[in-house]
Amino acid sequence: MLEVRDLVTTFDTDSDTLTAVDGVSFQLHKGRTLGIVGESGCGKSVTAFSIMRLLPQPMGKIAGGQVLFEGKDLVKLRPEEMLKVRGDRMGMIFQEPMTALNPVHTVGRQLSEVFLLHRTKDKRAALQMSVDILNKVGIPSPEVRVGEYPHQLSGGMRQRVVIAMALACKPAVVIADEPTTALDVTIQAQILELMKSLQKEMGMAIMLITHDLGVIAEMCDDVVVMYAGRVAETGPVAKIFASPSHPYTRGLLASIPRLEHERKTRLETIDGMVPSLADMPVGCRYQNRCPYRTEICAQHPNNELVGPDHQVACHRWRDLPPYKA
Repeated sequence: MLEVRDLVTTFDTDSDTLTAVDGVSFQLHKGRTLGIVGESGCGKSVTAFSIMRLLPQPMGKIAGGQVLFEGKDLVKLRPEEMLKVRGDRMGMIFQEPMTALNPVHTVGRQLSEVFLLHRTKDKRAALQMSVDILNKVGIPSPEVRVGEYPHQLSGGMRQRVVIAMALACKPAVVIADEPTTALDVTIQAQILELMKSLQKEMGMAIMLITHDLGVIAEMCDDVVVMYAGRVAETGPVAKIFASPSHPYTRGLLASIPRLEHERKTRLETIDGMVPSLADMPVGCRYQNRCPYRTEICAQHPNNELVGPDHQVACHRWRDLPPYKA
């Protein structure tokens, strides 16, 4: 459904041009869920905003690569052409619903706008479609909620409205940017279950951005592990969790709390900090934090095949000790 090839995204600052996404490539297949995981600042959300052509202007720009969707390179589309794709064939669920929704317009007006842009010119029909989609995402009394403002809804209901907006036109691809971060754990579970059931019903492909490996294990078929603007490892979720090949992926998995840990056992952490965009190391970007680094890590690693559909960008992945889950 969607193929990203060597995507490069830069931001102009007063002093320099910084590269936030550097040569990212992956594929999203029909009816499947692709998870993108990594620490804050690794380029997950910038990748999503690049695909949707929603980078802040004039600072952000796509400096290279392709985003192929339904035979078109989205990078080359004119703004008016991209408007026809965004919201219709591709939807996006934003991280914080209170910033995604306009506080001075009713829920019904904001939802109706999607239908008026892509489906109908009849305002009454658009409002009825809004009621129907709110009902589909599990909002009680949708005919009442369309007349309410975002501040009158709970956090979970606001997120359901954002999901309704993203799915209004039954898109082929939905990008969900940390859709459950600001929600209670019980509401998180409800939102994720809602996304899974709607995906099964509509057959859409989902690109799910998160820093939560538990969400990846629950929701995703494939996973892309990002670090400092580059892809560290990619493959099917089952393979990555059972046999991670990149030291960074192993570090992320080791940091997950487990029930069998004794109370006095400290959680494992990854030493050091993610490098600044203005001061990226030459070669492997993880080398300053990697316990397995050698001189060869000063060179940029290429993607190597570990197995079918499983790739890793690491010089030393063959030399790592056997992984213990």
